[in-house]
Amino acid sequence: MRQFLAIAAAVMVAAGGLLAATPAAAQSKGEVVIGLQCDRTGPTQIVGTVLCPGFHDYIALVNSKGGIEGRQVKALEIDHEYKVPPAVESYERHKKDGAVTMAIYGTPQIYALAAKLTEDRIPGTSPGFGSAAAADGQRYPYIFPIAATYWSQAAAATDFAKKQLGGSLKGKKIAYIFYDNPAGREPIDVLEDLAAKESFTLKTFAVPPPASRWGPRCSISPSASRRTSSSPTCSAALPRCPSRS
Repeated sequence: MRQFLAIAAAVMVAAGGLLAATPAAAQSKGEVVIGLQCDRTGPTQIVGTVLCPGFHDYIALVNSKGGIEGRQVKALEIDHEYKVPPAVESYERHKKDGAVTMAIYGTPQIYALAAKLTEDRIPGTSPGFGSAAAADGQRYPYIFPIAATYWSQAAAATDFAKKQLGGSLKGKKIAYIFYDNPAGREPIDVLEDLAAKESFTLKTFAVPPPASRWGPRCSISPSASRRTSSSPTCSAALPRCPSRS
């Protein structure tokens, strides 16, 4: 966890350093401003209560060593409780406050903000873990997933099961139990592809989280390999998954 915290904060600080000469940074009285979204409260607070203090600790370390090219780094934190509307609001507040880069937390949140990051040309990280499609930097140049994507995690879990079962999954059954939100549905397309390739049966079981906590509900259409939603906030910002064929 400590290594992950250091990597996450270091990426944000590096991005801030690259953009320190932009007009937005100049508005912040010489400081390099980072917009930090947290979840110290809400259903995923077990992450935020560790991740966010660690982020601030790393910023303090950087500042104690002179900051970025002599500029102090300032992380403006907003707790969005893992809800999408507060995340969008905090993004706008951070942008208004001159943030040159954003630390976005949550897959539903990164979906809702993907278009805004690109439109505003503000780099944002998604440490927990965001859209797997954003790993394609040419298609999504302003989103930076820090840890392994949900696609790669699903593939790694399937490979582990294959090795444990003697090197073949043919005729086997694999169950995937997931929260019925964008983060939980991320691996489904990959698992379905692997089921066809490895000849195993995939059973999926969705556990519906409270909609008020998780924000707009988006669904995956496997045949179309893209995400759709009846919610304008969600559907307008969801990136399409690149073809894996």
